[in-house]
Amino acid sequence: MRRRQEAEEFRVTRVAQRLAAYETSEIDVVAHGEVADQELVERAATLLAVMPRNQLRATIEGLLSPNDHERGRRAVDALIDAAFAIEDETGHIRKAD
Repeated sequence: MRRRQEAEEFRVTRVAQRLAAYETSEIDVVAHGEVADQELVERAATLLAVMPRNQLRATIEGLLSPNDHERGRRAVDALIDAAFAIEDETGHIRKAD
């Protein structure tokens, strides 16, 4: 009986005050033509050099930047644009010969 009374007394307070910081915080918007992080591009080149041939693009992007897939995508795009890597129609990436 006591546990039931405690559950009924549960209250959440100051939710609006705690969430106010999220309402006013700025969101970083990535420009469409933003340049890839050079360090991530170098890491991507190293991964392509040491990993087995024909890795999935998503695998490399996830290893480069697990919390921000857009940064990983831009780094892989930069490698492809620099003709260091080639992507086939199935989404596999390999080092250019």
